[in-house]
Amino acid sequence: MTPIVQALHGRGPLAAAAGAGLRVMASAPLHGGELPGMVGQELADFIRPGLTPAQACVLAVASCPGVTDVLIAASSAPHWREAADAVAQPSLTAAKLREITGVLASA
Repeated sequence: MTPIVQALHGRGPLAAAAGAGLRVMASAPLHGGELPGMVGQELADFIRPGLTPAQACVLAVASCPGVTDVLIAASSAPHWREAADAVAQPSLTAAKLREITGVLASA
């Protein structure tokens, strides 16, 4: 969560990389499959109604300022489609990302 908060304030490694004209690839946005188990459907719906917890996590990472690409590993064709559907969503706004990080910080 810290890199997202820093990027939202124009600081940290993501902002520095973007400022240097570098592409930033977010790797393992689901933290090896652990993150979706920690994100319930209520939080997923807060992020974007209708998404699964995994999709909501991927969308949040893909929407982070400075992130240009998301590297995802999937174990099956349905998981690949789910990830592709998530990144095809309109990006979350900075205001929405601030709301999400605020909810997570208070949890």
